[in-house]
Amino acid sequence: MAVFAALMPLSAQAAESRFSPEDQARLAVIERQLVLVRPFAERVALASAMFLGTPYRANTLIGGPETAEALVVRFDGVDCYTFVDMVRALTLSENEAGFIRALEKTRYHDGHVAYLDRRHFLTDWVALTPQNARDITRALSPHVVVTHKDLNRRADGGVYIQGLPVHPREIAHLAPEFLTPEVAAKIHTGDVIGIYTKLDGLDVTHTGLAVWKDGVLYFRNASSLKANMKVVDTPLAAYLAGKPGFLVLRMMEAG
Repeated sequence: MAVFAALMPLSAQAAESRFSPEDQARLAVIERQLVLVRPFAERVALASAMFLGTPYRANTLIGGPETAEALVVRFDGVDCYTFVDMVRALTLSENEAGFIRALEKTRYHDGHVAYLDRRHFLTDWVALTPQNARDITRALSPHVVVTHKDLNRRADGGVYIQGLPVHPREIAHLAPEFLTPEVAAKIHTGDVIGIYTKLDGLDVTHTGLAVWKDGVLYFRNASSLKANMKVVDTPLAAYLAGKPGFLVLRMMEAG
């Protein structure tokens, strides 16, 4: 699943370029299209739509316990995390310099580009500064369940990320059967959807964005499913079928 790829130590050879001229040109094209769009949700919708069809590609980030972290910008392939953090950075910026600053703050604790400061878990978006989002899951339904998790601690007592402390955290989540029309109406375009996991030490195994189109709530995500392997839109209710639950974060409209 995508979260495991995001947690793996990576070598310096994981990406040929940190920010290639081709990707700089792609950023400029996106920024030009976003410049006249002001409402935050509309900017998220437009920026994320530009990734539709982009190949799913894991292990693009550079950094690990023995490898210096580098800020990687790639538009030629994304995983579920890099898709969401790049969309947020695009939404908050109007030029390349602003995008880089926003991406640093979105991807890293206090914008410090270091492997152990990377937001390895989705709920780090809420727990670490600067906050990328607020957790609105508890406000969705009286059926929300809160489960204690010791993030980064495996069931066998080991850790997923060497050198990273264990983070005790309460994870609110809602079972798919409670995604009623009333609950869906509380979810806005641009909200971040996390797919809850029962696995010890992890909060979610996948993430993406909520997008409303023609009265249907979609899950826009970088899909690693063999049938997709690209950024796609899937009706959220259909995607959640058989999943243990989901949580919803609402992006902060400032970096």
